[in-house]
Amino acid sequence: MSFTLVILLLGALLLLVIGINLIQHHKEQVENVKRQEMAKQRAIIEETEQILSMAPALPFSTVLLTTLNQRILEALDAALAVDARNTDLNRRKTDIQAQIALLKKSEERAPALESFVVPNNEKQVLAIVQTLKRLKAVLRNEHNKSRLAHERYVEENHRVDLLQVRINATVLFERARLAMQNDQMGSAKQLLSKLVATLNTHGGADHLFKDTMMERANDLLSEVDRRQNANLHQVADKPEVPKDDLDQLFQPKKKW
Repeated sequence: MSFTLVILLLGALLLLVIGINLIQHHKEQVENVKRQEMAKQRAIIEETEQILSMAPALPFSTVLLTTLNQRILEALDAALAVDARNTDLNRRKTDIQAQIALLKKSEERAPALESFVVPNNEKQVLAIVQTLKRLKAVLRNEHNKSRLAHERYVEENHRVDLLQVRINATVLFERARLAMQNDQMGSAKQLLSKLVATLNTHGGADHLFKDTMMERANDLLSEVDRRQNANLHQVADKPEVPKDDLDQLFQPKKKW
């Protein structure tokens, strides 16, 4: 009788231990899912805030600014669904809601692309290029989720494309000009040829910029050709230096 009771108690204890382990495992799974969700939403928020931080340097439209802030708000809501008592997230949500309300009250506008000036600093240029690359991915994602109307997506994506062409063309031109200053005519010509090809392939929609850059590139190409021709004439007109006795001694023997 006592042996049976011991067995039953051991079985009950075993079931209790298994039950506790299952509950603990479930809690750990739930916490892991929460951590993953929080990390995902924080990554979305940080990426979008990084793009918005470049707004002073780039001609972002009101629609684009609203879309980016709305994306942060959606991520904050998803994060608060996991951790509703997070005071930092709640404060940021209040700030973003105020920013969106301000943007919706303001006049809808899209600054002219001509207002954008490519920085001289290569690190700043690289930061802008990376931002535009991320922005294209964000626009595509928001459009796929039906958070951005198709016509708005096409318009904003096209503006990003034109900005990328402006940056690429300007950087190529400045590098070609620097190569000329360093008397590297071959490199300068190669860079200018690449610039012309870029404008012919991607710059068609931005007529004023394309025409201006084409004119500047052709002027620089003409200068490169002029200098190369001048160098060729100098080489051709250079008198032959008489060979000394050592040159005569070690020159290849003629075969008769």
